[in-house]
Amino acid sequence: MAGAHVHSSARLEAGVTIDPLALVGPDAEIGAGTLIAAGAVIGPCVAIGRDCAIGAGASVLNALIGDRVIIHAGARIGQDGFGYLPSLRGHMKIPQARRVIIQDDVEVGANTTIDRGSTRDTTIGQGTKIDNLVQIAHNVSIGRHCLIAGQVGISGSARVGDFVMLGGKVG
Repeated sequence: MAGAHVHSSARLEAGVTIDPLALVGPDAEIGAGTLIAAGAVIGPCVAIGRDCAIGAGASVLNALIGDRVIIHAGARIGQDGFGYLPSLRGHMKIPQARRVIIQDDVEVGANTTIDRGSTRDTTIGQGTKIDNLVQIAHNVSIGRHCLIAGQVGISGSARVGDFVMLGGKVG
């Protein structure tokens, strides 16, 4: 953990590896056998399960991550979704106050983004595999064991069932 910054209130189980330049925020929890790669950011109150791998430069905020989850380099988990309401004074931002929940055995590709929810948690079901460069918007619910290929974009509040396959560039 030399060269990493781990907040004093973070809770790490035995066998966690945190590479240099990684940041683990206050009250974060990380399970045994998990790797946090160089430059990754784990935000406040994030919970990450056991035997996970968080890639270099990835950021995980406002999230609950299950066991055996792989999040590749540069992925952005738990950022604000694109939510606005028109008004006479311009577009008013809708607060994005929920989380991202990623269940066990999920893989998230490099530079993929999964937005946190505004009215409900954004959820990714067990065993789902997500390719590089995928955008999953706020409030989305993805079922178990789905395959989602590169450049897929899933609009806010969409629901995807179990065992669904989405090909590249599908929106």
